[in-house]
Amino acid sequence: MEDNINCAYCNNKVCFINQHCSVNWMNIISEAKNQLWYKKGQYIFREGDRIFGLYFIERGKVKIISTGLNNKEQIVRLAVTGHVIGHRGENHETYPIGAVALEDTQLCFLDNDIVYEAFMNNPNLTFSLMMFYSSELRKTEIRERHLAQMSIREKIADTLLYLKEIFGMNSTDGSLNAVLSRQEIAEIAGTSVEQVIRELTDFENEKLIIKQGRKIILFDVDGLVRIVAPHNKNRYSSAWPRPNRNGFLGKQ
Repeated sequence: MEDNINCAYCNNKVCFINQHCSVNWMNIISEAKNQLWYKKGQYIFREGDRIFGLYFIERGKVKIISTGLNNKEQIVRLAVTGHVIGHRGENHETYPIGAVALEDTQLCFLDNDIVYEAFMNNPNLTFSLMMFYSSELRKTEIRERHLAQMSIREKIADTLLYLKEIFGMNSTDGSLNAVLSRQEIAEIAGTSVEQVIRELTDFENEKLIIKQGRKIILFDVDGLVRIVAPHNKNRYSSAWPRPNRNGFLGKQ
């Protein structure tokens, strides 16, 4: 396990603390924070856990989940390096959602008291986090609307584009920069594993994607965008180099 990293020397330059706190407050937070390490599949917090503070993702990927009837899970949000998970709590407030590491993940945790003081003394930090949560809420609202209005085909195309938006694509072969199980894709899309498998096979036959085990290469982003176009005219950008059938970028 590594020692705590001083915020001033952290390599994560997209961290809210690094970007929006004064030098003095970066030093205060460096002394106050706890650095935590989670293995892939490990819970960071569970639904019903008491809220003690905020988690800043130093590096890694996290899924935010909600459990419904019959313990059926739905992935409501994905978070990556630089994002914040959880929120500041009051009294005995508890989490309405859970968070699980999608890969080995390193987090910085700040308790409620230091979060409050940081907010009061760093208005740029407060404003930037407010805008971040506003953006995440807007994305969640849009995705919830889609779950009600989209067909299965549209939901899964939309999910692939959402994964591209959050994780990005590998510049070498055009694959998504995250490997999710078919179950996890189903939990994001709000459908069943069987429907995910069926639609991914159809997408591959239509030369929209290439499957390599659990890895998915987005072969024709434009085609996926067209599937969801009636719902998302301006949301997704298809501007990305297109891989060939062998999985390498270049001339077709």
